[in-house]
Amino acid sequence: MNWEALTAISTLLTFLVIAASATAALQQLSHLRKSNQLSGLLSALETLQTPHFHELVNFVRSELSQRMTDPAFRAGLVEVPVDRRRHPELYVADIYEEIGAYVRSGLIDEELFLRARWFNVLLYWSLLQPAIAIVRDPAPHVFENFEYLAARALKWRQEHPSGNYPSSLPRVDGPTARAALGGQMTVAEEST
Repeated sequence: MNWEALTAISTLLTFLVIAASATAALQQLSHLRKSNQLSGLLSALETLQTPHFHELVNFVRSELSQRMTDPAFRAGLVEVPVDRRRHPELYVADIYEEIGAYVRSGLIDEELFLRARWFNVLLYWSLLQPAIAIVRDPAPHVFENFEYLAARALKWRQEHPSGNYPSSLPRVDGPTARAALGGQMTVAEEST
């Protein structure tokens, strides 16, 4: 074998080693990105499950619309800074603003988040819209990431008009689940 052939084979083998290394590195980067996205998603979901957040959304759901009829309450929304003790609804907007920023930047996987939370994003955007509109009067760019998240949730809903349950998988009702368990559930277990 001459030196030119040996050099060509050596160059080819070097290329193959470099290509394999690059492929492995790209796979590692992909896994690292998914790991970071999972961490971001879990952090966001943990925030959305805290008792404090549940108190805030209960305020938004049950009291905000009535409070918005009070001119003094609405006037407080244009103060700089807004007194969050009088306007706890803005904490909900803040949380979705932060989540929206993470989704936009790719730190939280949009599909995974919206698959579970599209309804709540649209619900709280719609319930908070009157307050956000007042806050935005002097500061039109406030809560843009929350709005982005709502726009993406609306698009997700439009793309999944029948939900995202796999069409090839049969639905499972209560009696079917009980039968699969051999009918061994008690009434108390059924209510939990």
